Amino acid sequence: MESKTVPGSAGFSVFGDKSVKFYKNVVDFVQQNINQHNSRIFLSRILNKSTVFIASNTAVRELLHNKTDYMDLGYKAFMHEIYGDGIIFCDGQEADNLRTLLQMTMAQDTIRNFQEVINRLVTKAVIKLDTSSPVPMYTFFKQLATELCISMFLDVDFETSSELAEEICALTTTHWHGIISIPLTFTLPYMQSSSSYSKALEAKARLLQIIQQRIQQTDEGFVHTVSKTEFDSDELGTNYLLLLTSALVPKALASILTSFVIATSLHDKSGYLEKAVDDPDIVDWLLLEVQRLYPPFFGGRRLVRQDCIIDGFKIPKGYCVMYCTHAAHRDPKVFPNPDTFLPSRWKDKFLEARDTLFTFGSGSRSCIGQHVVWTILRTVVQKLIAQYRWEVVEGQSLEYKWLPVARPKENVMVQFSKWNSKPERQEKVHN
Repeated sequence: MESKTVPGSAGFSVFGDKSVKFYKNVVDFVQQNINQHNSRIFLSRILNKSTVFIASNTAVRELLHNKTDYMDLGYKAFMHEIYGDGIIFCDGQEADNLRTLLQMTMAQDTIRNFQEVINRLVTKAVIKLDTSSPVPMYTFFKQLATELCISMFLDVDFETSSELAEEICALTTTHWHGIISIPLTFTLPYMQSSSSYSKALEAKARLLQIIQQRIQQTDEGFVHTVSKTEFDSDELGTNYLLLLTSALVPKALASILTSFVIATSLHDKSGYLEKAVDDPDIVDWLLLEVQRLYPPFFGGRRLVRQDCIIDGFKIPKGYCVMYCTHAAHRDPKVFPNPDTFLPSRWKDKFLEARDTLFTFGSGSRSCIGQHVVWTILRTVVQKLIAQYRWEVVEGQSLEYKWLPVARPKENVMVQFSKWNSKPERQEKVHN
């Protein structure tokens, strides 16, 4: 069968670039092009490179499962200096070998050890949840997720080592600002000044110093496991710990959990939360549907190093590919009523989610720590629903920003109340 030409245009170099328009509102940009070209695969120019956007669910799966040999990851130019050598910057056999080693660090025994930390810290946070006044939801979950990651991956106790914990938290925030201030020839809407980038590199250096100290001081736990893993270089181990303890993972967790609270407050007309207290399967339905509608990462980028065909379209060597998780999760060919919050669509279909949801990637480059992430998400949700009900405070904007990590533009306030109390329920207002 003859291949098709991708609809759209890459325009002329520089003058035809659509980066500013894309980064200003990625969701609108993709949907407008889908409508214009009547295709969920289209061509544009982003960061001055010819870029094929893939918003079809089946095509994203084909890309992630069957086309990895044709493409390189597209992040090295943006984030390598911030994170150093590691799994997100290598390809081919090098990536396969490193992935095997990293998977060994996330074995079942490790996850069981993490579960004790997760239970303890989540229980503490949930018990202290303020019911006397509204709670800034993203801030609450970001603080909890940060403590979880630093406690699990660096074995730092926030109570007995409070000064060290506070320093690490401050450093990870400064380090994160390097992601959104990467020097480019374009000025993009969400990016900060180049001085933030210099400070981020200084924070990285200090974080790596702390990680080295933790390796030398710790003879058990996850840090010890990583230190004993036979990486090709010690740098790969320390950079791995840097990635896990950076702000990236806490922001992703906070994104999903904030979306969970908002979505269930506004759209749980069938009483799923109450049913979920006694049915863990319904917890999974809810989490899957939240991840479908509100994935923490808009998508991913690849560099094409060999001509390939995806969903019948020829993609030439030298092009970029941008796969759009958000759009693929709302593909009407795969998800009927794609914009509707409908947890029951996942009944008896948890395993199928691996083929249609790309929250944690998919195929050979999927997230190595996704089992830990799922353990955290389930634990937080189960402990919340066992004790509380909640309402989004009326009169707030619930509009989302999607880059670099999805979250509401405002720090949405939520009122919690105990199940055993009976306050008057206020009418929910959708904004």
